[in-house]
This record gives sequence, structure tokens and C-alpha cells, in this order.
Amino acid sequence: MGKTGRHRSIIDDISSERTLWAAWARVAAGSGMPGVDGVTPERFAGRLSDNLGRLGLLLRDGYQPQPLRSAVSNRGGRPRELAIPTVRDRVAQRAFLEAVGPRLDADAAESSFAYRRGRSWLDALAKTERCRDQGLRWVYRGDILAFFDSIDHEELQRTLSSRLRDPAATALAMAWVGAPVLSDNGLQERRVGVPTGAPISPALANLYLDLFDRAIDGRFGRLVRYADDIAVLCPDEDSATRAQCLVESTLVGLKLRVQPAKSYVSNFDRGFSFLGWVFFRENGFEENPGGGAWVHPMSTGRGRR
Repeated sequence: MGKTGRHRSIIDDISSERTLWAAWARVAAGSGMPGVDGVTPERFAGRLSDNLGRLGLLLRDGYQPQPLRSAVSNRGGRPRELAIPTVRDRVAQRAFLEAVGPRLDADAAESSFAYRRGRSWLDALAKTERCRDQGLRWVYRGDILAFFDSIDHEELQRTLSSRLRDPAATALAMAWVGAPVLSDNGLQERRVGVPTGAPISPALANLYLDLFDRAIDGRFGRLVRYADDIAVLCPDEDSATRAQCLVESTLVGLKLRVQPAKSYVSNFDRGFSFLGWVFFRENGFEENPGGGAWVHPMSTGRGRR
């Protein structure tokens, strides 16, 4: 409670000098790409104290995000469309995560490994191995189709509002989520999806799947999820098939769906790929050491029963 007797809000925490300086440190260490206003982190740093002070005032007085800039990144040899916030918005989003990130992560399911402090894809692979050693030798493997681009805004807002219980903070996050994109074709409205390239998006994507994680894990097997990559480790083939049906129906309830070509039931004796690693019997190997991806023989959909 502050000096006036008023409880501190999330906006108070986001706009504090300490939070904004910590957020700036994260942005300065990241991408040097500018947003639609052409301002780079280097230029923003030219009047850093003034810029952060002005940002704090805007956040307390009713902040309006700027449009996103459309960009293409070549990652792993594949073009990837990005929607880049301005440096000012990146700092504000990092401040949001500094203030509420622990709250968003505190109740996250144990089965979720992406975008969480102290967890990584290596931990997800290690849990998969532990499940194998515990006798869960069948697996349902699935990937969510266009996950970031398909997140429903109304469902996300309901989930975020329930977790934060702060209307102003929820509205601020949803303003970032719904910011339009400026491309060669002009300003384009966005009514679905979270912007790839925005600092806030991974945390919101994780939150969006929290109910999914709880619905799947422990029902027919143990869930291991890393962002849009799903593995449900099961004791037998029937359980894995049931897990597949449950995953697909639960995703439909969230207005998502799996990629059919990457959805299949397998086991450790046949082998399966997960997070760049092929599990085969008691060992495994890197999925594409020579640049060509390993394709499971059941991944065309013939594995569905």
C-alpha cells in the first residue's frame, strides 16, 4: 500500500523507475532492429533517462502502443514473418514481464518447458527420457498448427483477466496483442494471434495453453510440452491413441488444431522425433545433423487409428 493508502496496481509496478531501467537492460541486450518509427535501441539510448521518464508517465496516464513493423527473418534457412514493436513498446512490454512474469509463471503446469526461467528444451528431453525409464514407452506426438498466429484474442483476454485480476493491466497487454501491422500494403488490423517478435508474446502463448496442459497431463499419460511441440508419453498404444483424441479435441476448444502431417502415435522401438532429437529404443540421435530432417514413417497420418 502506498503513502496515500492506495494499493499499488500492476501499472504502478510497470511504470516504476526501477522496473523500466531493468526492462531497458533486456531490450538493449537484444535485437537492434527499429520499429515503425525508425528508432533503434542506440538512438533511444541517446536520451535514455528522458525517454524512460516519459514512458513511465505515458504508462500511468493511458498508454497507447504504436503499430508493429512487418519484417522477415531467415532462421534456419527458412523465411519467418515477424511483427516488430517499437523500442518504446519493447521496453514497456519487458517492464510488464518484469512486474507480472512471476505471477504468470507461478501457477504454470509442470509439463510446460518453453519460455520459463530455469527451464529449457534440454529439460523437456530429460523428462521424456525419465518417462521412458518409468515404462511409458508409447507416445503421441503432435505440433500445433501456426500456434502464435492462431491464438484467439477473446479467449486470451479471459484467461489473462482471470490470472491478473487487474483490468488496466489486462487492457494494456491486449492492446499490444491487437496492435496493427504496418507492411508494404499499409496498416493491417490484427484480430487473431500474438505478434511474433514481441517480447510479451511467448509468456502470453504459454498462459493460453495452461488449461490445455492441465487437461492433458495425467489423463492417459504424461505430457511434455515445449511451446507448440507436444509429446504425451503413455503406457500402451491404446492410451496413446486416446491421448491423441483428447489433445485434438482440447485444442479445438481453444480454436487451435494440430498439423496432420506431424501428428502420429509411435513408441521408443519404432522411434520418434521431438525438439530436434530422435528417440530410438534406449538411445537416440540428432534429428538433422546433415541438414535433412528425419521423417517418421507414421507422420503422414497413417498412424491414426
